Amino acid sequence: CGFYKAMQQVRHHGGNRPRCGQSAPVALVSEADNACIGEAMSENHYQTERDTCETALAAAVAVSDACIGLLDGWQGHWAAFLHARTIVNTMTIFDVIDAGVRSDGEARPLDHFSVASIARTAVEAALMMLYISDPSLSPEQWELRHLILQLHDTSHRSRMFRAREAGDNGEEVKQMRAEYRFHIDRIASEILANPEFAKLTPEQRDRILKSRDYYIGGIRNAVRMAGWDVADYDFFESYFSAYIHSMPMSFFRAEQHQVGFSGISEFQFALCGTALALVANALVSTTARMEELIRQAREASQ
Repeated sequence: CGFYKAMQQVRHHGGNRPRCGQSAPVALVSEADNACIGEAMSENHYQTERDTCETALAAAVAVSDACIGLLDGWQGHWAAFLHARTIVNTMTIFDVIDAGVRSDGEARPLDHFSVASIARTAVEAALMMLYISDPSLSPEQWELRHLILQLHDTSHRSRMFRAREAGDNGEEVKQMRAEYRFHIDRIASEILANPEFAKLTPEQRDRILKSRDYYIGGIRNAVRMAGWDVADYDFFESYFSAYIHSMPMSFFRAEQHQVGFSGISEFQFALCGTALALVANALVSTTARMEELIRQAREASQ
């Protein structure tokens, strides 16, 4: 179900109700979840979402085990890894929730802050998995995606160590960054030579070469290609980001929502239920893709 009173507060301060399922084939939460956004949500609703997520998790684990030794190449390896990462994220969410819900003592501190943060991570991992593993890609299209990811990885590492040049190992860091820049230029040259790159808009090409985008066309284009609802994604990405970065929205209304560290409020159950609904759908999407990749691998081996 939805965010209960939290969503009422979001709308009160200018937010909009997410248009789940209106503009894309797959919404990030179900119609049942949408129906109770802004309405009271009990622990029973949380348990319903938990049961659904546990079912999706069991199916995902079974498929992940079945793919061992079947998928070849970077595309297959990364798809399996990111699917497994989504599974582990989900297991961790359950562990965090259980630490509070199943506490033997009088205090039941439920860390819904971490639940929201991990759910956001799981959805991002699932999106990258679907982007990398798109079976409709031509060899040239896959190679372009691969090169762009390499470019962003190398550029990000170079930027990350820039401030270290002034440290004790400054000269060593400068040499390392010089090597990074060499590879940045090499990868950029390979991207420019890829025939699929020329088909992109000038703005897309510029953002890629400057390592501003690692998804072709940006993250929302990746959301569209995954078949997800962009309005849904923007809404939940914005809400859960507040918990990752400790934005005011993550703590301003703690008293109003009866959030403490000795018991579990209805709001906390509501948020955990929403997080589990999102992660369950991420698992369903990536598991379906894994099943498709496994089927193709088995057909290719016959």
